[in-house]
Amino acid sequence: MESNRAALTEKVIQLFVEIVGFIDPDQVTEQTDFIHDFEIIDDDLACFVMQVEWQFELGSSQKDWDSITTIRQIVDLILRQSR
Repeated sequence: MESNRAALTEKVIQLFVEIVGFIDPDQVTEQTDFIHDFEIIDDDLACFVMQVEWQFELGSSQKDWDSITTIRQIVDLILRQSR
């Protein structure tokens, strides 16, 4: 399970870095708070959320996303919905 989580975390980080485009992957960890650490809001954040939803085939509601601010929380959401 831990190796699966680690691989999933790397995928989410890679997706985040690709979408935002100006962040070095070495700056992003599971604890990264994309809103507070990098001030990612609006279009970049919406695009990232949509890509996470699509790539991991999630059926999340806005309520699910309202309290998510870290990479770890996204990974937790993906793991919860993939059970």
